[in-house]
This record gives sequence, C-alpha cells and structure tokens, in this order.
Amino acid sequence: MFTSLHIENIAVIESADIPFTPGLNVLTGETGAGKSIVIDAINMITGGRTSREVIRTGCKKAYVSATFENIDGALLATAKDFGIDVEDGELIISREISVDGHGYARANGRQITVSMLRELGKNLINIHGQHDNIALSDPSTHLSYLDSFAENDAQRKEYYEKFTKVKDISKQISLLSVDDREKAMRMDILRYQINELEAANLTAGEDEILEKRRLSLANREKVINGFYAAKEALSSGETNARDLASSAVDELSYISRFDEDAAALSERLNDVFAELDDISDEISHYADNLDSDISELESVESRLDMIRGFRRKYGNSVAEMLEFLDNAKEELEKIEYSDEKIKLLQKDLEAAQTELDKAAAKLSSTRKTAATRLEKAITEELVFLDMPKVRFCVSIKEKPQEKDGADEAEFLISANIGEDLRPLASIASGGELSRIMLAVKNILSKNTEGMLVFDEIDTGVSGRAAQKIAVKLKQMSRSGQVTVVTHLAQIAAKGDNHLVISKDSRDGRTFTTVTPVLGEERINELARIMGGDSITPALLQTAREMIADNNE
Repeated sequence: MFTSLHIENIAVIESADIPFTPGLNVLTGETGAGKSIVIDAINMITGGRTSREVIRTGCKKAYVSATFENIDGALLATAKDFGIDVEDGELIISREISVDGHGYARANGRQITVSMLRELGKNLINIHGQHDNIALSDPSTHLSYLDSFAENDAQRKEYYEKFTKVKDISKQISLLSVDDREKAMRMDILRYQINELEAANLTAGEDEILEKRRLSLANREKVINGFYAAKEALSSGETNARDLASSAVDELSYISRFDEDAAALSERLNDVFAELDDISDEISHYADNLDSDISELESVESRLDMIRGFRRKYGNSVAEMLEFLDNAKEELEKIEYSDEKIKLLQKDLEAAQTELDKAAAKLSSTRKTAATRLEKAITEELVFLDMPKVRFCVSIKEKPQEKDGADEAEFLISANIGEDLRPLASIASGGELSRIMLAVKNILSKNTEGMLVFDEIDTGVSGRAAQKIAVKLKQMSRSGQVTVVTHLAQIAAKGDNHLVISKDSRDGRTFTTVTPVLGEERINELARIMGGDSITPALLQTAREMIADNNE
C-alpha cells in the first residue's frame, strides 16, 4: 500500500508531504494549481522518464520519496532479487535529479538503477493518463490488452521461442542460397586468399619477432662496436676494470693482516672480481658470434614487406591474418557443401515450422477464449457506466506469423441500437473512451498489484455517467488502493482521503501546497468544484448531502 509521498523543488512545489490511505484517494484543485505535478512526481518514483526541466527555478536539485507498506508477492520477490532488504514489509523509494542532469534512485537506502526502479514500479503503481485514452483508440495496442486479460504468458513465450528458431533457420538457408555464378566467384576468391596465406606459412607472433630482429640487424655495427668497447673497458684495454679490481684486491689482501675490516672488504671485492671475469667472458662470447652479414637483414625486411602487404587485405597483425585464414576455410567448406547443408536445414525448417504452427494455434486459442470473456466483462462494465445499449466486440483476425503471434485484435463498439460495430477511434467520444478505459483498467487490475492512479478519467463525462464512474471507482477501491485526479464533485465526494492542491504567490514566487481536507473544508471544496467562485448555500447543502450519501 502507498502511504506517503514527499516532494521537494519540483516545478511550483517547494515542499509537500502527501498522505495516501487505503480506499479511494481524490486530488482536486483549480486548473493550473499543480495536480499534474503530483502525478509527475509519482511517475518519477516508478522509474518514468524525467529531466532537469522539472527542477524548481533557482534550485539545484529536485527530490521525491515514497513509502510503501505491507509489501509482498511479486514486488517483494523483485526487491529481494535486487538485493533490497525489506524489513516489516516497508519499502521507501527515493529519486533525485540535479541541474547538471545527474541523478540517483534508492530503495531502502540501497542505490539502484532507473531500470531496476522501473521494474519495481510495475508492481507499485499503475498510472492511467490522457495518453492511455489515445492509445486505446489505436488497434495496435488491443492485442496487448487481450493478452494481459488472457494471462497467456506461457503460450506467448513458447510461441516466441519457436518463431525465433524458424527465423534463425530461414536466415541460414538464405545465406547459403546464392546462385551458382555468385557461388563460383566467391569460391575462387576464397581459394586465392587461402592459397596466398598458406603459402606464406605465417606463425603467430612472427611479425613482432621480426620487427625486433630487424631493429637488431639494422644496428648490427653499433651493437658489435658496443660489445667490443665494453670488453675493452672491462678486461682488454690498457686501463680496464679487471686490472684495477685486481690491484684493489691485492692491496686489501696485504693490509688484511693488520685490519680485520680490510679482510672482509677483500673477500667481497674478490666476489666482484670473479663476477667481472664472468661478464667479460660473456661479452667476448656475444661479440665473437655476431655476424654482420647483410643478407639476413635483407631476408627479414623482405618477410616484413610481405606481412605489411597482407595487412591491407587480411588484418593488422599475423594473429588476425591467421584468424582470417580459418574463417575463409570455414566459409569455403560451407559453400562447397551448401547444397547438402541446405537440404538438412530445409528438413529442420519444416519440423520447426510445424512446431511453430502448433504454438500459434495454442496461442490463438487462449486469445479467442479470453476474447469471449473480455467482451462479456467489458459490456457489463459499460452498461453499469451508463452505456446501456452498448455492444462491445473483440475482433480477432488471422495474420502472417510475426513475433507476437498470428493474430491481430481490434476492439469494436456500437454505442446505440441500430448502429454497426465500428472501431473505437471512429465512433467513441472522449467520454465514451474514458469509460471504456476505466472498464478495461478495472478488469485488468484484478491481475495486477499496486495502486491504480487515474489522471482525469472523468474527461468528457458529466451527469449520470459521472455518478456511475464515481461509483465504479469506489467499488474498485474496495479491493485495491485507487487515486484519482478529478474535476467532478460526484467523484470527489466518494473519496476516503480528499487532498486539495492549491497555489498562491508571495515574494515574486509561486507556491503550491497539498492539503488533506475534512469537515467544512471538504464541503467548501466540493461546493467550489460545482460552482466555481459562486458558492451558494444551496451548493453547500448539496455538498453535505453528497458526502452523507457516500458515508451511508
């Protein structure tokens, strides 16, 4: 259950704490007072799209938080999947957005992504606004409404898996099914590429090894001179490190008879002297084995030139070239055996298509069965909502198999006796669409969790139809929490929790407040809704009677 909403710095609302109760919550207020802002704030909590444009002028950030109690079912399971700790069934969700466009969302203190928030929001609140009426007029949305009522998730999942399999096999066949001329040309190209790469006899990492070898060979003279210079400095020069070290050893050895410290130093220097001898021998070995023959450098350069030429065709490295070779061989093999492969795939396709046809039939069956029940349920709802002569029909027609099945659904209606069934868009008025949507939401809400929010569901209705809508909303609120933004006193009078949204100006700024009203304040608000600025004793009496009727 949604228990409270806190808003900071959203549009004209500087700060507001809004309580929600079980049953029917109604929000009323003059046009432009900020009712839509409250809906926007609720939409933020459920992961809806938002932008920094909602931030109150002069403020650095906007913030919304909401508290939900008695969390269970699918919502509790989703929260646990996201690692959200829910104690005593309470869930507190918050969302903030700053002027630099950054924002965050949290659930019970744990930071979550907007996609996670959106997933939670599916089971928290179901918002119905004016755009839903427009969507209801679009036949492309009707199949989703029907599927929701049919609760055929398992059949839709099975169908989609089989549909995907058929598409995948068909794609494989299409890729293999090229004409003979194109196939021969492709095979010639592949054979040339394979032969060229195989003749090169490339090995992984060869390019890196050759580059290092080329660098060494190109600087061979410098390397040789360096080795001999090092050898001369160590051991073969007129003055060299080995001779100097030997003299130092002799001196220390001589004085070690008189000083123990000199003996230790002499021993250490002996080790250094031995190391100098080893290094000198190794330098001599490297220098003596260096070959300055220019032919090896030419061979390395030639190999590298070949690899550079391959880079334009087969990849930036030898590893990529070898991968290209493997892929070319695999493609050539597929083309060479494509006819046999196509025959096998065609058999697989026939079997997969048979399975898809069965899944499509099962899915269609659930829709046709549900359509009959939905027609009856919607008709009963609309008769109650002051459309006594209505006929409502769910038309299901076959279509080519697509990812959502082999059916297309469209809602048809005849509002009066003697009129043919026609699409909603061509016959339903704004008030009729509102009542149809209310009927659909009422029926589908039985399969969902969370609070239902209706933003001006009363658009285009008045009189007896408005009273019927009020009664229906009250009925719906007995089995689940409902919130409605309304301009009609008939609906406002049915509320269990009446919230008035008002605005005023001070110090050059506009401020909106949200206030629960009871007693005389509520009576005055109902009278204002009915009479505007002209609140008469008769209107006040009518308001008292409406509230009294609701409490009976």
